[in-house]
Amino acid sequence: MASKIPGFTSGLKPPSTSSSLSNLAKRRGPEVSTVQPIEKRPRTTDDATTTASSHQSSSSMMRSKSFSNLATTGQNGKSTTVGRGTSTAIKSHASSTLGRPGLGCITKKVDSISNAITNKGVKSKPLTLESRMIIIEKRLGELETENAEKKDTITVLDSTNKNLEVHIKDKESAVNILSDEIDTLKSKIRGLEMSSATEKTLLENKIRELEFLKGRLDREKTSLEGELIASQKEIVGLKCSMAEMSSASAGLRAELESLQRHLTIEQADNARLRNDLSVATADIQDLQARLRQEETQRRLLHNTVQELKGNIRVFCRIRPIIPSDKMPGGKIAHLNVLHDKSLEVHKLNADMTLNESSMNAPASGKGPSKIDFNFDRVFGPNATQQQVFDEISQLIQSALDGYNVCIFAYGQTGSGKTFTMEGGTAGSESDGMIPRSVRLIFAACEALRAKGWAYKIEASFLEIYNEQIRDLLGPSGGVHDIRIVNNETVVTNLKVEEVTNEQQVQNLLARAQQQRAVASTSCNEHSSRSHSVLRLKLTGVNADTTETSNGVLYMVDLAGSERLKESGATGDRLTETKHINKSLSNLGNVIMALAAKESHIPYRNSKLTLLLQQALGGSAKTLMFVNVSPKENCTNETVNSLRFAAKVNACHIGTAMKNS
Repeated sequence: MASKIPGFTSGLKPPSTSSSLSNLAKRRGPEVSTVQPIEKRPRTTDDATTTASSHQSSSSMMRSKSFSNLATTGQNGKSTTVGRGTSTAIKSHASSTLGRPGLGCITKKVDSISNAITNKGVKSKPLTLESRMIIIEKRLGELETENAEKKDTITVLDSTNKNLEVHIKDKESAVNILSDEIDTLKSKIRGLEMSSATEKTLLENKIRELEFLKGRLDREKTSLEGELIASQKEIVGLKCSMAEMSSASAGLRAELESLQRHLTIEQADNARLRNDLSVATADIQDLQARLRQEETQRRLLHNTVQELKGNIRVFCRIRPIIPSDKMPGGKIAHLNVLHDKSLEVHKLNADMTLNESSMNAPASGKGPSKIDFNFDRVFGPNATQQQVFDEISQLIQSALDGYNVCIFAYGQTGSGKTFTMEGGTAGSESDGMIPRSVRLIFAACEALRAKGWAYKIEASFLEIYNEQIRDLLGPSGGVHDIRIVNNETVVTNLKVEEVTNEQQVQNLLARAQQQRAVASTSCNEHSSRSHSVLRLKLTGVNADTTETSNGVLYMVDLAGSERLKESGATGDRLTETKHINKSLSNLGNVIMALAAKESHIPYRNSKLTLLLQQALGGSAKTLMFVNVSPKENCTNETVNSLRFAAKVNACHIGTAMKNS
């Protein structure tokens, strides 16, 4: 690196100040040999005196002539004039002789010497001109010597300063080079530090990985050692087991031989059982075929039994007494159930006499004091919903067998028609005919599934209010017409929903009850002011026999029949009562026309009879509930209802036919 720095190429050191001064002293001779190197101290008067005395002898001869001339000239004047002239001459001589730097200082010193001499001349004996000149010459010699020394010193210092400047430049160049090299080295060091840090990080990561691998290998080693110990123990156990199994092998061989003998016997028995199974399978198939035949025969016999009972049957039901009836003793004095098919109505007092039509009804005993009515079944006020349903359950089966079935409740308002058809709280003993019929239908469908039958059930619910059809399941405000399509009664724009379980039907009933029209009359606080009709279409297919079944079940809750003068109806209630009585009258006319085998049946006189056309005709099975009130003040309406029911019960409208 030293070879690149200026001043070090020759291998020599830069000159110093002390060596320069020594060389200068040698060149000047012995008189300046005493000059010392540069001292950084002020020069004193003693130093000047010493230097002057050393040069006095050499310069005295040269100056003696000049000063002699000056002295000769000065003797011609006064002493003061000489002194002043001498001083002036000395100054001018000094000025001409010492035209160098520092001459002003020398002149000041000469003036001070002259003044001192003058002052002494005043006080003491004045000096002679020669002595004064000698002193002046001596002083001038000292000054010249000192001036020469200063010049030499200045020359040496200039040379030294130049050398130092060159040396400083060389040093600065060297410093710059060294700075660049230092920066380069620092950059290299930083690079090395960064690479070292990266390598250190990699090595640390490698160490951590190796430590993790070592830990995992240690764990695996420990696990394998545990497994090895367990395997060794297992081997020992297996050896023991092998020994035991070897000892038991002989017994197993003997047992195997015994089992082989038994197997031969069992195989023979198995062959015999297979033959028996084939025979049994054939018998089962034969029995299933006979069962299907029996099911078909059952349907025929069931239909025959229903025909023997009559295609139109009438059940009479007396409503139980409720607290609002306010009947003392809780007894029904004017109604008497003789047996399960006969009912007796007693005549009331003179203020509540029976009307003329009731008087002409069939009677027993003497006079019109009582009237007897005979029906297919009579239920007293204590009959339960289940007892009533047991009597109609066979009709529900007919709907599953492919017949049109219609069950409707007739009677004055407040006689218990809605309770008979719909019942009270859902899922309780008070369930009416509709929820119980639905329950029976789904149970029968499930039972018939084992015989190859699969049923699709579709439900719709509507009401006829003031001769207008209202959909109780769909949106209100639609226009509905009754049409006969493919020998089936269809209501346009009516919502029909497929149901797969009993709960869905219960939900439909709840929705319909919220939409049905009810109002308060003199005969009933919550009187139904419309005819409600639930229609269930039952479509069945037998996959084994390819038989089909298409039955329709109508469950009808008719509006209450009542006379205008007894209902106390006015306004809207009056209009409703007129439409209700008209539709019920048309229903009676249709049934009478069917019984009389008339060529024209007036179905179109009422929306109710037109809707029930297929359920009332000779191809259908019809059941009528005539509901009567236990209240004595309703006796007239009770007799009217029973009389109408007796006419219906006397009708025979033909033989029911199964739908194709």
